[in-house]
Amino acid sequence: MTPDTTPSETATDMDLVDRIFDYLEGQLPRDLQAAGQLGQLRTQMRAEFAGARSYIPSVARHQRGQRIEAVLRLYNGRNAMQIAQQLQMSRASVYRIIKQYSP
Repeated sequence: MTPDTTPSETATDMDLVDRIFDYLEGQLPRDLQAAGQLGQLRTQMRAEFAGARSYIPSVARHQRGQRIEAVLRLYNGRNAMQIAQQLQMSRASVYRIIKQYSP
């Protein structure tokens, strides 16, 4: 629980900034947390991104390119479901990649 949240708040009541910093507090060594800069960083982050709608993709940009290459390399015209299972993605994503990127 962070200083900005009350005990009655649940994870769904917290905004993205609070959730990110709760995660960081759990991951950072105690000596870095003790430096007291997390509260200051939280405030700076709110000021920087206030009012902005941000999208955080589930796959990093470089991984996306690798997945596209893998789909195009593996696809033989009939194995979309197998590719989806192998690459842990939806069948619809496989078809979308084929439609958008195949020559």
